[in-house]
Amino acid sequence: MNEDAILRTALGHRASVLPLLALLPKDATAGLDPRRLRPLAVDHVGRGGRRRGGDIAWAIGAPTEDDPHAEALLVVECQSRPERHMALRMLVYAGLLWQAALDAPRPPRQLPLPLLVVVYTGGRPWRRRTLRDLLRRSPQGLRRRSPQLDFEPLDAGALSADDGRSNWVAALLRLLRCREAARLPGLSRTLFDGLRREGLADLATRLADLLMRMLYRRFADSDQDPQGDHLRKALRYMEEPTMLEEAITEWRQAALDEGLREGERTLLRRLAARRFGASVGDALAALLADEQDAERLAELGDLVLDCESGEELLRQGRSMLANSG
Repeated sequence: MNEDAILRTALGHRASVLPLLALLPKDATAGLDPRRLRPLAVDHVGRGGRRRGGDIAWAIGAPTEDDPHAEALLVVECQSRPERHMALRMLVYAGLLWQAALDAPRPPRQLPLPLLVVVYTGGRPWRRRTLRDLLRRSPQGLRRRSPQLDFEPLDAGALSADDGRSNWVAALLRLLRCREAARLPGLSRTLFDGLRREGLADLATRLADLLMRMLYRRFADSDQDPQGDHLRKALRYMEEPTMLEEAITEWRQAALDEGLREGERTLLRRLAARRFGASVGDALAALLADEQDAERLAELGDLVLDCESGEELLRQGRSMLANSG
């Protein structure tokens, strides 16, 4: 599960719209009423059956004196790497939503204005290019008649700790961008304290499972934190300790179901290294080098979680494998 998919889960929840708007320029969100929200379909099938569509789209209240029921389009795209042609992509998404509105049983007399937002969690600088930037510079007469639609970038790297403390969407973005294990516990606590404070326990549970998987893959084999203390503390803020063990068991079982014995042995080595040090992880890997039995690998996984020391783990592991032979 990558950053983009986690963001689609979080930002697809209607409770995310208000904190998301709070992170955008005030002049871009002025006049919007997030209490009036309608989710919009983002999957459209074009010619040849090709899927076209963005990540998240809402119809959001944008009342005027002439029309108190007027709406705008809020389109959110999640990116973990720069995309040169993003302005064109967002124009296409807006066009598809406009066309869908015109195809409705009661089409609007005027098309809703769009607020196009790109949420970026990558580490590389992203030079934003408008639609005009992507077009050839001459002839000038045509350039003056070309589209001017633009998007609002929301760069996780520009958010501060204060943003995260007051806004759970900002806290999530900062956590997704984190590459330093020592910062994980504080970022995790800020995010999940914020979610629970807002009464979003169900969303917190969904995000906890997705984030535990992502963070484990990102940091479990990192030499920044040989004992895994920072990672374990971060995961504890997401769920109770038993839930972490259940999640690890689930990942392990999924690998076994797919016949990925090598993946299971690698996971056990990493877990052992996180708990007891690299030398114990290497010793366990050597011990399991020829082991193919799924049940014994699962039992050894339980030992990694249950044993109090690396010596105990290796002793019991040798005993288990010797007795099974």
